[in-house]
Amino acid sequence: MLKRCLLKNTILILLVFTSTTLVSAQSVSFDLKTSPTVNFDFNTVQKYISGVTIMNACELNIEAIGTQWDLYVGATTTVAGEWDVSAVYSPSGTVPTIDILQMQFRNASNTSLVPGFFPIQDILTPIYIIGSPAAPDPAINCPATGVNTAGNYLVSPGCYKFNVDLRVIPGFGLQPGAYSMRIDYILSQDL
Repeated sequence: MLKRCLLKNTILILLVFTSTTLVSAQSVSFDLKTSPTVNFDFNTVQKYISGVTIMNACELNIEAIGTQWDLYVGATTTVAGEWDVSAVYSPSGTVPTIDILQMQFRNASNTSLVPGFFPIQDILTPIYIIGSPAAPDPAINCPATGVNTAGNYLVSPGCYKFNVDLRVIPGFGLQPGAYSMRIDYILSQDL
């Protein structure tokens, strides 16, 4: 499943949503229920200083049937740790690092393991929102923080429905231009 969020003008982000589906008795999946296009425009001094925050940029609806699950996120770019350059408007400044993009995963039960905004990292060292790289994780039932047991957003939206907020605070040291980044959201069965 491939879906994208785009940030145009100064910054462009591609969001990739991946779900893994295994045996029919055990499966995990999610749906994106908002527009996959997100635009960040930095056209005032105030926006460069304070940044731009887009609340509810994406909504992830999780369904885990008969299995525990992990949810993690990371950036994929051509040069690890840097945004992809689409166009430059001046030779001065530096290419932005991916960590100027901050994310926040929220749901009604506060089940995310990472509270508040956090800077994105490369997909090779992803941020785990639910679960961990070690498997299997201990079972955590809804509505506890880190819930990873079978369930779905229709029955328990407080635990299985996430709103994703995005924030970029560029500052003035970056090279003026248009940049892109792909964000990978990975939902997998915790085996």
